Amino acid sequence: MKIAYLVPSLINRGPIIVVRDLVTVMTVNGHQCMVYYFDESDAIDISCPVKKISIRNIINFNDFDVVHSHGIRPDLYVFLHKPLFCTAICVSTMHNFVFEDLASQYNKLIAFMAGKFWMKILGKHDKVVVLTKIALEYYERVLPTKKLEVVYNTRTINIDDKLTSCEQEEILKFKEGDLCLGINAMLSPIKGIEQVIQSLPLMKNVKLWIVGSGKSMSALQALVVECRVHSRVYFAGYKKDAFRYLEYYDVFLMPSRSEGFGLTLLEAACHKRPTVCSDIPVFKELFSPDEVSFFELDNIESLADAIKRAIGNNAMASAMNRKYQECYSPEKFYENYLAIYMK
Repeated sequence: MKIAYLVPSLINRGPIIVVRDLVTVMTVNGHQCMVYYFDESDAIDISCPVKKISIRNIINFNDFDVVHSHGIRPDLYVFLHKPLFCTAICVSTMHNFVFEDLASQYNKLIAFMAGKFWMKILGKHDKVVVLTKIALEYYERVLPTKKLEVVYNTRTINIDDKLTSCEQEEILKFKEGDLCLGINAMLSPIKGIEQVIQSLPLMKNVKLWIVGSGKSMSALQALVVECRVHSRVYFAGYKKDAFRYLEYYDVFLMPSRSEGFGLTLLEAACHKRPTVCSDIPVFKELFSPDEVSFFELDNIESLADAIKRAIGNNAMASAMNRKYQECYSPEKFYENYLAIYMK
């Protein structure tokens, strides 16, 4: 099978990581892949040929069995260029809750207009993949049910990848024998990181290591000073393959206010790290209270209690890993997408 993937860029972010994992499982199983992208950026490694195009360049859809787009511009490209007689199956994956995600980046009016436009251009796709059952219910309000399919994401990582000696020395020096909480995320309001900073005064001998960059960096740094925990929080900045830090965390945290899926949860599961999550519906669909420690969003005492439950809870971490193997493994991911492509 020949598959074309269309993405906005090759930047190291969630949807592009999903495409990389898709290419990995497809090529391992003998399929031929090609990735087309629009914008130059710092690129992640993808195990197939890649080619830069513009919205005006026309690829021959009928050279492929599947054309799979990710994001509003790639979806628009399919809308504009899919031929009247097309032998390729056209698939899109929606990685977010479109109206809420756009509202968090812009405003509600722009989110409404852009979201409606996005749903309109999906009309030429044969299938639209969503990441959870909750997302299925969400998109059934704006798209035909028969067009929608659910496929859980995976993560194909090498847990033997290690920090450099300098990176290792940096985090060990920061920990200095204390318990270390860890967050790997883009720093934006939707990630809810401020809650973890606010919880630190409720706990002793606990520090917070944050990997990531983004528009909330200065606000979070100001909050650290306000909470008087500047010696207990470290902003490591953007790091390639942030999952390499997981083995140094006593507890991994994902305090998000909204998520399309949560790839870093799967990375924590692979590393058997005790994990704390906000109790948003997406996370509660993916894992049970026996597998992760949940807290009530914006309840700082609830968060501190959830962290205390997770510390040293190896049974919970092992249960999380078993759930990953059963439901979110690369093999399941491949089988589910292949079934859609074959339709």
